[in-house]
Amino acid sequence: MLDKDLYEILDVKKDATEPEIRKAFLKLAKKYHPDVNPDNKDAEQRFKEVNLAYEVLKDPKKRAHYEQMRAAGANPFAGAQGQPQGQWRTSTTGGPYGPEIFTDFGLGDLFQEIFGGSFNAGNLNTEGHFEGGGGFSSGGFRGAPRSGRRSRAGTGMRQRGADRQATLSIPFLEAAKGAERMLELPDGRRLTVKIPEGVDTGSKIKLSRQGEPGMAGGESGDLIINLEVQPHPYFTRDGEDIVVELPISFSEAVLGAEVEVSTIDGPVVLKIPKGISSQQRLKLAGKGVRSAKTGTRGDQFVEVFIKVPKADPAYIEAAEKLKSSSYRPRS
Repeated sequence: MLDKDLYEILDVKKDATEPEIRKAFLKLAKKYHPDVNPDNKDAEQRFKEVNLAYEVLKDPKKRAHYEQMRAAGANPFAGAQGQPQGQWRTSTTGGPYGPEIFTDFGLGDLFQEIFGGSFNAGNLNTEGHFEGGGGFSSGGFRGAPRSGRRSRAGTGMRQRGADRQATLSIPFLEAAKGAERMLELPDGRRLTVKIPEGVDTGSKIKLSRQGEPGMAGGESGDLIINLEVQPHPYFTRDGEDIVVELPISFSEAVLGAEVEVSTIDGPVVLKIPKGISSQQRLKLAGKGVRSAKTGTRGDQFVEVFIKVPKADPAYIEAAEKLKSSSYRPRS
């Protein structure tokens, strides 16, 4: 039997707000998490009770049901150690006081994990356990239950934990060149995540068994990180190719030149051929992004545009002399 009040389990006041309840849950979840307390049955039990308290108290409807039972002097979990449904206390209106009233809320498996027993259990709904968190731009963790291995052995159903989803925003060059990030999960654990070379927006990284803990000995789910690549002020990506714009002077366009151009590997010298026109592209082979699938690198294309000064006497004088040239660009 669970003889503690849910508010006592989370160590919060009866009038605690949702943010206060969430803060208390995260603190205790970090303390009693199975990864922090391997093979510690007491900590595992406390972790389950903390999850149960949070699942009920974070939801206004579940919380109202719970408080209604407590106000009537009933312990919703009294006798929960395996008693059949027919032995639960009922109210004067016929409504049950036992854990089965929470089955419709998707908490059946969680009660079965904590108490055992044979009452009808729904599926544990872990959606919303973790929202936001250090190092993530948005979205945070949104659990999504999926089928796992189940077993009748023991007091509960063995079930794989739900996967978590997270969004991580990374700079352009980290996506192109690869990087390592230290991420802090909402329960306080820290993980080193390797970002492969060549990822792009929409790429996913899977961290096995870093999702929601399993039930009754089932394995944990996975953490799926969805990547978003931030735009770069200079580089534009086109598949595995990179495109940059390069301003050149009129004299460089006519006479040719050697100019320095940035690449994701650092600056290189690019030869501008004589007589080049605006919007003409020059290729730097193998200076693009390495494909995460094939391992081959794309190219970098340098698109030149001729920049003419508005009031430079030398350019104005040169232009006057060129008026007599036979060159007609529109003929």
